[in-house]
Amino acid sequence: MEAAEKGDIWEFVSCNLCNSDSSKKIMEVNGFNIVKCKKCGLIYVNPRLKENKLHQIYNEGYFNNQAFNGSELPFYGYEGYIEEKEDIRATFSRRLKRINKLCRKGRLLDIGCAFGFFLELARDDGWDAKGIEISEHAYKYAKNVLKLPVFNKTLEKAEFKQNSFDAVTIFDVIEHLPDPKSMLKEIRKILKPNGLLAITTPNIGSIAARLLGKNWEEVKRVREHIYFFSEDTLKKMLESLNFELLKTESAGRFFSVSMLVKRGKLYNKNIFTAIGKVSNALGLNNKRIYVNPYYKMTMYARKM
Repeated sequence: MEAAEKGDIWEFVSCNLCNSDSSKKIMEVNGFNIVKCKKCGLIYVNPRLKENKLHQIYNEGYFNNQAFNGSELPFYGYEGYIEEKEDIRATFSRRLKRINKLCRKGRLLDIGCAFGFFLELARDDGWDAKGIEISEHAYKYAKNVLKLPVFNKTLEKAEFKQNSFDAVTIFDVIEHLPDPKSMLKEIRKILKPNGLLAITTPNIGSIAARLLGKNWEEVKRVREHIYFFSEDTLKKMLESLNFELLKTESAGRFFSVSMLVKRGKLYNKNIFTAIGKVSNALGLNNKRIYVNPYYKMTMYARKM
């Protein structure tokens, strides 16, 4: 019975980049094995939860997870996504400026648009922007509060026409996908010729990732992150699908000082508790700063 139940929850998968079944275990985090493909170097979770189990976490609790406040809940999601709105918008604004330099404004699709903060910025900047989001909670906010054209379904089920979009963005999403290569194939189909793709994802090849190992925040999120790309493996996947790589840059983000202190405690509680006391004494808690630990990357590619 236990074996049958486990088979209903877990699945073994081949490498999503090269389809090899030959891999080696490189670490275990919270009961999940993280392996590296011996052929191409792609790092991923194997075995992993089946798709219906993976998607169960994307509810209201995902965007208000008390694990960030010391709860014993599994570590994933956000402490307070709505509360961080202005920091998130400031981060997205930087990315939008880069996109505007690489692509003429037209039709844009944001995959995994969450509450729609990037869509709102793009729309106000002159883009014809649409989004898809599988979390019903986040979708309802984007649709009903921000009045954005969003779809509560996967990209494949949205069934957009071929050559529909000038740009597609997929920020902090590809690492969650059960089949990222198929998603990229679908993105290529719906992009117009020379259309732009922008992907932001954790970079497991970064110095910070290598130094932190199991203590790296992105690895701790193993309940939601099932692929860990490096620049090399993401580049290989894009080029295998006939995308031309334009640019890769490290991706930081804006934080309030108080939120930065909370996130810092995940790495060193004593040091960041002391920083928090100083920040509180100086009245700096609400100050917004740009932080780049150089462990995420944004890759820009063009449909050839």
